[in-house]
Amino acid sequence: MIAPNASRLSPLALVIALAPLASAAQNATPDADPQQHNRTLISEELVVVGQPLDSLMDSDDIERKQANDLDDIFSGVSSVLVGGSVGAAQKIYVRNLGEDTLNIMVDGATQSGVTYHHTGRISVEPELLKQVRVQVGAGDATNGPGALGGAIRFETKDPEDLLGSDNFGALLKTGYFSNTEGTKNSATVYGRFNDTLSAMASYVDADQDNMEDAKGNELPGTNSDQGLGFVKLVGDLGAGHRLSLSHERLTEEGEKLTRPEWGEGPFNPLRELEFERETSTLKYQWDAPGNKALLVDANVYATEFNIYRPWDNYTSTVDTQGFTLGNTSKLAGHSVEYGVDYRDDEVTAGEADAANPFTETSEVLGLFVQDRYQATDRLLLSFGTRYDEFEAVDKEGNEFTEEGFSPNLGFSFEATRRLTISGGYAEALRGVETNDGFKLFGTTNDPDLKAERAKNLEFGADYELGRFMFSAGVHDVTIEDAIGNAVPWSRHYENLGDLESEGYTLGLTYSGQRLFSKWTFLDTTAEIDGEQVTRYSYGYLGTSTGDTLSIDTSYQITDGLDAGWIATLVEGMDDIYVVAADATVDKPGYGVHDFYLHWEPRVSENLSMTLTVKNAFNKQYLDHGSIEDFTHVPDYDGIVGYPAPGRDVRLSLALRF
Repeated sequence: MIAPNASRLSPLALVIALAPLASAAQNATPDADPQQHNRTLISEELVVVGQPLDSLMDSDDIERKQANDLDDIFSGVSSVLVGGSVGAAQKIYVRNLGEDTLNIMVDGATQSGVTYHHTGRISVEPELLKQVRVQVGAGDATNGPGALGGAIRFETKDPEDLLGSDNFGALLKTGYFSNTEGTKNSATVYGRFNDTLSAMASYVDADQDNMEDAKGNELPGTNSDQGLGFVKLVGDLGAGHRLSLSHERLTEEGEKLTRPEWGEGPFNPLRELEFERETSTLKYQWDAPGNKALLVDANVYATEFNIYRPWDNYTSTVDTQGFTLGNTSKLAGHSVEYGVDYRDDEVTAGEADAANPFTETSEVLGLFVQDRYQATDRLLLSFGTRYDEFEAVDKEGNEFTEEGFSPNLGFSFEATRRLTISGGYAEALRGVETNDGFKLFGTTNDPDLKAERAKNLEFGADYELGRFMFSAGVHDVTIEDAIGNAVPWSRHYENLGDLESEGYTLGLTYSGQRLFSKWTFLDTTAEIDGEQVTRYSYGYLGTSTGDTLSIDTSYQITDGLDAGWIATLVEGMDDIYVVAADATVDKPGYGVHDFYLHWEPRVSENLSMTLTVKNAFNKQYLDHGSIEDFTHVPDYDGIVGYPAPGRDVRLSLALRF
């Protein structure tokens, strides 16, 4: 048994924690009663490359965690690390590759561009999420252009997800967070006006005071006042036609540190900071009755992400517009998805309302085709490609163009009734794109910047034995000519070299009638031309983490009461040499445990309650996705991330009408 605050993973844990890359549904034996365990748990599947390691979580998973930020959403997902204690400054890493290598989408709207390097790229409200899917590594041609390290898709709820057999309804929720003495309240109304039209509207308000670490120290600048407005209109037009229109506006403000991802220090004072994201999406689907050759899926979107600093009247805005038009044809064992996508980004920055702000633009037009072919009863093949044309113009007027193909090929072979082997190879191309808005006033690009190309190799095996699933997988991702600022934190962008993430995953999953337990072990390294990647030096490109054991266990006590345990245990890393600082840093290990109880009393089907205890053993630690601790290095005494928050007891109540 691993101690609650273990900083090292025992050899026994490494042996038995074989990565469960298969979903609970796949693991269940035929005699399992699906009503006995009705939670759709986080699943991680190793399938054909084209979709290498695929993680899926639904709204039930998110509700039971009482997710308040990105770190909460992805807790228990071994391939994803969220760095940073401050929600506004959190950055996402997938197998140690950073946000700059990922395609992140909300209802199909790509959230691209960088507003401020000391904050995160994406802000979402967990309350409205229907599901989150993570695709790891370069892969499927449908992931969109430039998905070097993978893709993350956030999907919001539809009115039908809430209505059931009712025509109208409302959902009221309230929650309390002990660590920040904070509250989150939401109200959602939804209705079906006729056989064709349904709609929903929601407002969420969250008010959090400053966090406290495990030692009881207040962390200035971690407070927030967040509001979200969301509306969605859905029309089922008959004959397989479906249309939806949604708009979301998320705002947050508070007294933040000037560099929100760093800890408090003499060169990092508190300042007011304001965030705003607006996303509008129009989606159309046509599932032609009786015609397997027509399943049209199209969307048009516009999104804007703005950060404003009142103290110096500086603002940075990313505007993105785009569309995707695709169709899926199923013929003779083939399922072929093909289409076109387009995205246009503009970053503007400078003094608010300035007549001539700093401006950079980029656009990409892509064609894609992906075929999933059931060659035999035991062999599934996946193959496809993208062709993308990238164009960009920086603030100096330099023009960059690049075009090319991104092929992929994979397989899944059922070697025996219990053993499945899968793997494949995929590439992804990304041309030069817009730069960080808060660096534009001094940013320069190497005029000879080359496009980045990711090459991803994956192999894995799943072995099913009754209610158990044993799995193993290896990966090797190389991003050639990775683009970043010359270290440390310069404003000159160049091709830094080859960024490589390689490692393996092992795991064991048990899926019973009432008990589900998933143990995942991930070993992965990230290096640029032999140097371990650090958050301090390489920012959005990546980070380095110790070997990680993730545990996700739940037990359905009664039909209306279930309990869960989510644990993350990370091995320490010593003597990481940082070229930029000419010094070594350590990353101490840590073990974090969360517990929850979710109750839906039989006396009232419309009431539910959730009790969650985050960081239950009150572990003091600096997560491996945060800025490393450089305080021992001369002239670097202010460079360190904030420690994670201490124990947080959360209680939420939900009432349906």
